[in-house]
Amino acid sequence: MKHMPKIISAMDTLELLEEGVRPYAKGMHACVGKEYVEFTRECKLLGKVECYMQDILDTMRGSLKDISIASLKKFSEMDKYEWICADPAMVCLLVNNCNWVNGCQGAFIKIQGGDKEAMKKQWDA
Repeated sequence: MKHMPKIISAMDTLELLEEGVRPYAKGMHACVGKEYVEFTRECKLLGKVECYMQDILDTMRGSLKDISIASLKKFSEMDKYEWICADPAMVCLLVNNCNWVNGCQGAFIKIQGGDKEAMKKQWDA
């Protein structure tokens, strides 16, 4: 565990579930702050370290993708402060930027349609 921050950037430790002969990785703790990301998929730590480190990376990527998709749905349904507190920081940044880009693209389309105030309205929204 002490080498985790050297191997995977911004990860401090894995949350392990000690069941059976080999543990399972349940989630990851960040190096900075108190952020914890629970894996959405099971990650067995089996075989050689080179093999299960790749499994950890794949599980981390898949989990962040799953969390991002769920967060995108929650973005329009929740109060912004509650939404930010509910999801990992990088997921919030990603989803917020996606929403901003979609809004700007919509404003550009409205400008082409004749609404000269569309970008100002988008900025105020």
